[in-house]
Amino acid sequence: MSRFLLILILLIVGTLSAQEIIYEKYGSEVDFWIIVPYNGIVFKKGVETVQYQVSVEIKNVRKKQTAKHEETLVIINRDWLRDSALPVRFTTNLPAGKYTARLKLRNVLLGNKQQYDKTFILGEASTEIGQAYYVVKKENMEFMPPTVSLSGLLVESCTLYQKFSLAADSIHVRLNDRTIKYAAPSSPNNISFLDMNGGQVPSSVSISFYEANIHYHMEPFLYNPWFSYNIRYSLKEQIQQLRYITSQNEWQSLRALPDNKHNDGIELYWSMHDPSPGTLRNEARERFYQRVLNADGLFTVHKKLQGWKSDRGRIYIKYGEPDDILSEVHPIGLYPFISWIYYQQNLEFIFADIGGYGQYTLRNKDEEF
Repeated sequence: MSRFLLILILLIVGTLSAQEIIYEKYGSEVDFWIIVPYNGIVFKKGVETVQYQVSVEIKNVRKKQTAKHEETLVIINRDWLRDSALPVRFTTNLPAGKYTARLKLRNVLLGNKQQYDKTFILGEASTEIGQAYYVVKKENMEFMPPTVSLSGLLVESCTLYQKFSLAADSIHVRLNDRTIKYAAPSSPNNISFLDMNGGQVPSSVSISFYEANIHYHMEPFLYNPWFSYNIRYSLKEQIQQLRYITSQNEWQSLRALPDNKHNDGIELYWSMHDPSPGTLRNEARERFYQRVLNADGLFTVHKKLQGWKSDRGRIYIKYGEPDDILSEVHPIGLYPFISWIYYQQNLEFIFADIGGYGQYTLRNKDEEF
């Protein structure tokens, strides 16, 4: 995923804003993974552990409770947990339909609370290939790291958890420079990497499913700050952001949707632009979310103009990180300017700070289109 060297989004997201609820359906059972970012955990000064009460309540369209899960997390204060997330897993039975899951997190000692709602629709079909969740344990603390490689960190376990419903001929797991084949695999396919790699955490992992003449390739599911996207931006804002990358016909269809159909329109758009259909992961969507978050973190000058709405934010979301950047802060007889160069696309965008307040505007708009 393309990123600026100056990316500071991890510091900006902060708190528990990047929590997420992920679900997978297998028959009548639905697996839920609650992702709680460690950076948002609050410790009292001088205290090495903290307890968080986790509650998930699921209601149907008639607002009737159909499932509930509660547990207490005992969390330790460790530097090696920073930038990771804590997983909470549970399974319940739910028929097809539309639901709202409400996640509540409460710090038992300090009393501060967080709440997050997610609406989702369950179809009749089972999830073909679930996420490949990468979970590590150290000091009896399970966590989801941001990267596979943990820089020599000694851990108790390092496990890949994955379910699937399709009839796979084989699964190939590539671990560092070797591949392990599982013929006629059954679900779940849980793999201990320490057993396979001489007790060491691998530096790279990828997974491939083979079904007849179809090949599904995926990477482990890792914690990433793009989880905060759906919480930070309203559906109306998400529609506006899609304007940057949609075709004219797609945009006309999206902008014509009533408010209560925005979510359906967004889901349809991304299903049509999924580079790996058949898997839960949509790499194009993840890349877009990350670019929007990066644009906000890098280009927001004041509250009235979010970074993603700025000219630099728009170009960054559309084209990603530039290959080269030229700038002149105090040019003689000119406004301060920045030039972004994209060699592969043969594009150059010139931004100038006309007002003198750090808000750079695009001067050669024709180049964009």
